[in-house]
Amino acid sequence: MTTKLSPPSPTAVEPKKRSRTRRTLLDAALDLLAENGEAFGLTEVAARAGVSHGTFYNYFKDREELMAALVSYVVEEFANQAALEVRHEDPAVRFATISAHALTLASRQPSLVRGALRLTQFQAALLSDGPLHYLRSDLDEGFHTGRFIVPPNDATLDLVVGTLLFASLRVVDGKSDGSHRVEVLHRILLSLGIEQSEAHDIALSAIGVCF
Repeated sequence: MTTKLSPPSPTAVEPKKRSRTRRTLLDAALDLLAENGEAFGLTEVAARAGVSHGTFYNYFKDREELMAALVSYVVEEFANQAALEVRHEDPAVRFATISAHALTLASRQPSLVRGALRLTQFQAALLSDGPLHYLRSDLDEGFHTGRFIVPPNDATLDLVVGTLLFASLRVVDGKSDGSHRVEVLHRILLSLGIEQSEAHDIALSAIGVCF
């Protein structure tokens, strides 16, 4: 005898549908951001997402709320890719692995990264809530344990984050291969005080883990 399954109740389906639609709107906004910068309208977002203009306002009250949600969405996507999953006792290895994941994400999801890099609020959020927050922690631990020779001050952070952001732009533009990414990490590790051959080995291993 076959048991007939009851369809899911509307209350069970609705939250999932709302979550999907909200994500679709955020993805549409991110695509437009990658293509045009921040000069896009809410009507364009709704059209790209395949919903009515009125439906958009069921999810976001205005453009400001959409952009704030977009920053959080992008940072979460970055964080989910790497930082919380990286486990190693050596801060230099953790640092390289998280950096490698960021560059790999740029390769796998170029629209996400291209759009993110055009958000003026993105870099601060990435440092406070995303995986680069973990990089900052590793820089601090690496210095205080003697693994790195440079202090984790703003100049060091500018060097690291600036290098990774420019490298990410090369990746999304299709101008970076695996060897370039290894060299980027190699040079960052050298600047932090890791010896030449070890820096190369750590960078090579970190990039290899991501592919």
